[in-house]
Amino acid sequence: MQHEHTEHVAASADAVYAAISDVSNLPKFVPQLTGARAAGDGKVAVDARYEGREQHGEATFTSDAAERKISWGAPGGGYHGWMKVDPDGDGSRLTLFLETQHSGEREHDVSATLDAIRMLVEAEV
Repeated sequence: MQHEHTEHVAASADAVYAAISDVSNLPKFVPQLTGARAAGDGKVAVDARYEGREQHGEATFTSDAAERKISWGAPGGGYHGWMKVDPDGDGSRLTLFLETQHSGEREHDVSATLDAIRMLVEAEV
């Protein structure tokens, strides 16, 4: 399943990119994550809570400052996505794309992630 959402953020594209590209911020806007830390070589170690169970694993995570884009994926390729920030008037436009083999990712969860990023960044402006 593919999901794509775009939302306006009342903060500069650079400020939004700084927030989303900081691995330690991931649990602040990805509902299932309870912890995240850089693990080197484009990887991030994550702690998550799914269906009431704690899980620990590793995912890919890359960022491209020139494009203001981050990308991530889970081992096996069944879950990956990206977020990109573009200037938009006096703020920015944040686009989130997610592809997963599981139908459990609801549109609401994707929207909630974007809302959480918007609130996180706008609170700092």
